[in-house]
Amino acid sequence: MRTISKTSKRQHQDGSITIEAAFVLPVFLLFLAFPSIVLAFYYRQYTAAHKAAHDAAIYLSTAPRAEFTTSGPDGNFAALTVAKKIVEKELAGIVPAGVSVDPYVTCFYLQGGIAKGNACTPQVFKNDNVPLFQFDVAINLPFINPLTGSEISSMYISTIPSVRYLGN
Repeated sequence: MRTISKTSKRQHQDGSITIEAAFVLPVFLLFLAFPSIVLAFYYRQYTAAHKAAHDAAIYLSTAPRAEFTTSGPDGNFAALTVAKKIVEKELAGIVPAGVSVDPYVTCFYLQGGIAKGNACTPQVFKNDNVPLFQFDVAINLPFINPLTGSEISSMYISTIPSVRYLGN
C-alpha cells in the first residue's frame, strides 16, 4: 500500500485556490461595485442640486428690493424668475428631460421682533416695514438611476440651503 505524503497532496491543491478565487471574486466585486456606482451617481446629483439651490439663494440674497416688487414674465417677482432660471440651467445635464425642477423659496422676516417664514410673494416685499433677513431655497427631485433610467422611490434628493439677505 502506497502512502501519500503531505507534500504531494498539497501540490495537487495549489491551483484550486486560484480557480475558486477566479469564480468567486468577480461575483463578490459585482455585489460591492454596483451599489457603490449607484450611490456615486446619487451623490453627484445631490451635490449638483444643492449647488443650484445655493446659487439661487445667493442671487436672491444680493438682489435689490426693487426686483422683488416687480413681476417677471412668469407672474412671479423678477428675482424669483431669475433664481428659477439659475436652477434650471445648473441642473440641465443632471436631471433627465421631463422631470420638473421647481424650487420653493421661503422668506424669513422679522415682524414684531419675531422671525416668521412664509412663501415669498410680492406682497411681502411691498411692505417696507418688514425687514427681510433670510432665504431658504428648497429643491425636491426624484432620483433617476442613470444605469437603468428608472426612478428609485426609496432615494429622493431634497436640499434646503439657507442664506442671509444682504440686499437693500
